[in-house]
Amino acid sequence: MSMDLYLWKAPVTGDEEEARKLVDRYFDSGEQRVFEPSADIAAAADELLRLYPIRRVSGEELVGAMSDEERGRYTEEGVAELRESGSYTQDEGGPWSDLPFEQTDNLLVLNIRWSADDKVLDDIVRIGRERELVIYDPQGPSVYLPGDPEDYGPIPEPTAWEWVKTFAIPAALIALTWAVWQIPIGWIRWPAVVVVGFVALAGLFVLALAIGHALGLIKDAD
Repeated sequence: MSMDLYLWKAPVTGDEEEARKLVDRYFDSGEQRVFEPSADIAAAADELLRLYPIRRVSGEELVGAMSDEERGRYTEEGVAELRESGSYTQDEGGPWSDLPFEQTDNLLVLNIRWSADDKVLDDIVRIGRERELVIYDPQGPSVYLPGDPEDYGPIPEPTAWEWVKTFAIPAALIALTWAVWQIPIGWIRWPAVVVVGFVALAGLFVLALAIGHALGLIKDAD
């Protein structure tokens, strides 16, 4: 399985639905000029191939490396076509699912294995920003724009008032759970205890996360 990313120069849009419509027009209607041509498309592709290279395999090498079982999946015409066309390959663990890239002056399409390291996506976003390219991820869906901040910095430490609220809310919920437990009518008491008790547990969980973060037991995500 793989994920697809689409990179282009313009038009610049941060709206996922508008980005999807642009890609659909490009492929379904053949409107290549829906995206403006730019030399930055080829430059981005070249930079990605420098980081994660591929190499061309001749048709003879490709067919020669196939087992009898693999060769048996093709007709004689299919084997002859493979000998004629050749293919591409990458190092073991390479990130690309389909090779070579689907690339024009207007659009770059990247097919990436789901097993690819997160650094590959980080590099794609970085290169896209350096070349001022829009990156559309239909799986999200989400759009990365050239001017987007790369990160939002560390999570600020909670204030004293936030700590008070963090402790006070679970304490109030626990007290409410005890009060509900005192209801003498069973068919009212039990559902109320379940609901209020669940909310109280959620409050305690949030409190535990806050304490763990403060003590350094839980790290901020990069």
